[in-house]
Amino acid sequence: MQSKHIYLIKHGETEENLRGIHQGQAVGGSLSKRGSADIRKVGDSLAAAGVTVDQMLVSPMSRCRESAALLTATLTLADVRVDERLSAKNSGYLGGRPRELAAAEATRQRIPIHQLRTPGGESSEDVQARYVQLWEEVRAGPHRTTILIGHGGGIACLLLRLTGNGFDRYLDHVPGSAGVTWVEVDGTAPRIRLMNVSATELPGRLNAGTA
Repeated sequence: MQSKHIYLIKHGETEENLRGIHQGQAVGGSLSKRGSADIRKVGDSLAAAGVTVDQMLVSPMSRCRESAALLTATLTLADVRVDERLSAKNSGYLGGRPRELAAAEATRQRIPIHQLRTPGGESSEDVQARYVQLWEEVRAGPHRTTILIGHGGGIACLLLRLTGNGFDRYLDHVPGSAGVTWVEVDGTAPRIRLMNVSATELPGRLNAGTA
């Protein structure tokens, strides 16, 4: 079986990130100067490493679509599509508000924060379920190389599943601005070649091909 390569890329840093706002699905977000530069570095690094991309699946949120546009300016892509399953968490009334409010609400309800589900919204477990569903489709699909552009929370949830960790390790798996994870799939257990590597470190790490 020919190996498949799947790259999980978090959108670049946003202006809302700098203000400590939990964007979720409530705020599309716009990339900061650093966020745009980080995404451009990722595109340049992948192109320099000779990565050819068969498909790119993108969250519908504006911060991810903006990141995708910067990547496609550098990379040659056969297919670019929006996939709703890569969306940010629907945090209900907590979306667009300071991050610490979610932790306070989970404490008030006496539940782990990853189980917190606001009315009409989702929990982190719900987000994990849809990211994993998409992962399994891509893993079994016909494309040799795929880029998924999503959100820090969703990528962290997926990495917890791929590494066999629970939500107590969630924060250890959240990528930074334009963080890149490279997973190789060859019919056995997925091999994580790189995990949440920053745009600055990516060129040397891609060339080495080691995690």
